[in-house]
Formats: sequence, C-alpha cells, structure tokens
Amino acid sequence: MDLSKPPVEITPELRRSSERNAILSAATAAMGDITLVDSAVIILFAQRIGAGDMFSMLTTSLLPLFNGLCVIPMAWVTGRTGYQTLIIRVTSVAFLAYLMIAASPFFGKGAVAMMLGMLVLFAIMSTGYVAAWFPMLDTFLLQERRSLFLGSMRFAWQFSSSLFLLAAGIFIGSNPSTEKLQIVLLIGALCLLGRIFFISRIPVFKVVKKEQFGFSDGLRTALANKPLAGYSVYLFVLNLAAYGTLPLSTLYLKNHLHAPDNLIIMISAMTLAGMLVGSLCGSKLIAKFGLKKTFLGIHISYAIINFSLFFIGKGNPFTYSLVTFLLIAYSFTFAAASIASTSEMMALATPGNKAMAMAFCGTFYYTGSGLSRMISSLVLGSGMLSAHWSIGSMELCQYQSLFLIYSVAIVFAAMFLVIVPAIFPKGEYIYAVH
Repeated sequence: MDLSKPPVEITPELRRSSERNAILSAATAAMGDITLVDSAVIILFAQRIGAGDMFSMLTTSLLPLFNGLCVIPMAWVTGRTGYQTLIIRVTSVAFLAYLMIAASPFFGKGAVAMMLGMLVLFAIMSTGYVAAWFPMLDTFLLQERRSLFLGSMRFAWQFSSSLFLLAAGIFIGSNPSTEKLQIVLLIGALCLLGRIFFISRIPVFKVVKKEQFGFSDGLRTALANKPLAGYSVYLFVLNLAAYGTLPLSTLYLKNHLHAPDNLIIMISAMTLAGMLVGSLCGSKLIAKFGLKKTFLGIHISYAIINFSLFFIGKGNPFTYSLVTFLLIAYSFTFAAASIASTSEMMALATPGNKAMAMAFCGTFYYTGSGLSRMISSLVLGSGMLSAHWSIGSMELCQYQSLFLIYSVAIVFAAMFLVIVPAIFPKGEYIYAVH
C-alpha cells in the first residue's frame, strides 16, 4: 500500500479521472522514453560520440533487457512501497540519469562509458515503473475497458512521440552537431517530469481483493500457472525473433544506404505513426478476426517485412520511401501484437497475485526483446557476418544477413503458438476474458 496517500473509496468519476491522468502520464513521458531507448536519436548520438555499430545497437537493448532481469525483484519492491510511490521515485532517478546521458560528451574519452552506464541506471529505474504500472491500472481499470483504454493510451503516447521526433528531425538538420542532439535529449529528459506530475494526481484506492501472496509464494503461484507460463515462453521466442528489426533498420539506413540523419529521425517518427494506427485498429482486428488469426497474421507480416528489407541494397529516394513503408507496416503489426499480448497477459494473471504474475510474464517478454537486440549487436561487433557477399548479381551486407535471419526466426517462432491459451486452450483454468 502507498503510505504517502490515504487510500480512498473508488467512484465512477475517480475511475475516469484516473484513466485520463494515466494516459496523460504515458503521453508526456513517452516523448522522453522513446527518444532515449527506441528511436534513431540515441543511435545517432552514440555514433556521434564515438560508439560503433555494436555499442550503438546495444543502447537500444538495455531497457528491455534490464526490464526482463529486474522486473520480478521490482515487483517485490512494489509490494513494499506502493504503486504510485515507486513510479514517482524511480522516475526521479531516471530523470537524473537522462540528464547525465545528455551531458556524456563532456566526459571526453569516457563519453561512451558514461552514456552506457547511465543508460543501465535509467533502464533499472524504468523497470520499477513497468513493475508498478499494470498493477496500478488494475486498481481502477475495469476489465471491460481494458482493450479500449490500452488502445487509447497507446494512441496518445505514439501520437505525442511521433510529433516530437518529427520536430526533432526538422530541428537537427541533415548533418546534426553533437550539441543539437544534446538539446533534443535534454528536452526528452524534461518530458519525464510529466509522468511524476500526472501519476501523483492518481489517488490510492482501497483494493477489495488484496494481493494474497508473498514474494516467494507469488513466484511459485506464477510458475504453477501453466497457461501463463506457456504464454510467457511464446512471448520470449517471438520477441527474440522480431524485436531487433527497427534499430537495425536505423543502422542500415545510416551506414549502408547513407540516408541523411534528419531523414532517419523523420522515418522514426513515421514508424511511430504506424504504431499509432495499429493502436487504433488493433482491438478492432482482434474483435473481428479473433486472437488465433491475429497472431498468425502477426507472424506472417513480421516475416514478409524482414524478408523484403533483405532485398533492399541501394540508397535512393525510392528505396528510402520503400523502407519507410515497410517500417510503418512493421510498427503497425507491432502495435497490434502489443495490444493482444497485454490483454492476454492481464487475462491470465491469477487473482490475488496480479503484480507477480504480470512481472513473471513481463520477464520473458522483455528479456526476449533485450536479447534480440543485444545478440544482434554482438553479432555485428564480432564480424562473424561478412560485410560484403553476393547472391548472383545481388550485392549484400551484414545488415541484410540479419534481416534474413530474423525472417527465418519469426517463422520458427510460429510453432510456439501451440502453447498460447487463447489459441489452443487446454485444461481448466482461470481466464478473465478481454
């Protein structure tokens, strides 16, 4: 329970105001989060201060990887401090880490080390936010409003992030200085303060069904939840195969197709716009086709897009447009997959053990995401993929090799659909339908 605020009785008005504040917190803070961990800005900034391909892509793997490693311990901390309290505290530390990342060029030869160190700190603090976020939503969000709320929330943060990145691309120009990139990061850091402001406006509600399990019992209960465990394994394999495509595309555009830096950031903004449309349509697609067909479509889309990127070998206005279209489609698919995944995760969580169940599932989800990018970065840094090879008259590079590997891995991951409860239900278990 959050000790900083007395718990209050929930009312319909407080439910709706809490939903609005949760959406506003996501929309403001996302402009900072997306800029630092999942856009072209951080990759371009890393390369500007001397990081190579390996460390540049590594910057995008730290947040999901540490989310996977630390979300269960943070779920225990959440139970001791309260959801809102933990979110405010970890966001405050993350804000300071963000400022140090923006200041890392001032550390000279230690700039890359400082950036990576502060990214690790930022990632660990962000894990506290992830661990507390969904259980906090569960204190005021009605089951029948989950899909609508998640879609609205994703629309809000993706819309704000798209506008922010588009403005950043216009601001920095085609060959930005380090100082301009620092200004973008500084503004992104200030956006995190919005999360603190709006989360502090959400009351702490009296919960009718309190968490019934301690840390060890809660973890054992999550492990014993076979549908949740099977679904978690599936999410791990899917994200391991599919999560590296977007940051790899940034390196591909920058280093092989030689796209201007501002164009790369604008492509990141348009990619987020694809997520925005996917957030609007995701719940409708699930309602129309069902989860089984939706998940099959997700695999098909992921595989086709990676395979298409494999064949793009030269940089010109046409190929830049084609890459942009493919990445928009990829992000659309990713958003639909995210809505389906989150709704299913919340449905499978054992009542009385929500925080630990969602942390358990999140461990697999984020670890797969982080490892996808970390393994890709290590592969690029090791030189095990040839920088130049050919198939007939077609010249290829190491980035294209990874796109091909991704497409094959995504097809392989489809075999794990057999353990997704919504697709092949087995046995009797608690299942809170969407």
